[in-house]
Amino acid sequence: MTIAEFELLSTEEQEKWLNDQLAAGKTPDDIYATLGSTKQGLGKIGVFYVPPKKTFNIKPMRGYQTTKFSGNEGNDGAAIIGGEKIG
Repeated sequence: MTIAEFELLSTEEQEKWLNDQLAAGKTPDDIYATLGSTKQGLGKIGVFYVPPKKTFNIKPMRGYQTTKFSGNEGNDGAAIIGGEKIG
């Protein structure tokens, strides 16, 4: 899977795929290499490895460095398309 394919997955699918890879015995570095990215590259899209828990977590609010919506963007039921609010 490439990073572009990974970004097309839903948040739940991304987290499941990453944690399934860990369960299969891969290290975080192996997973980054499989995706063709780095720890910092995944961090930019809101994906982080948590060493004490040995799991990947995805931020609920992904931040400004990603184009993937978190689902929390709506304001009074307005949708956001292409950066513009519509009512």
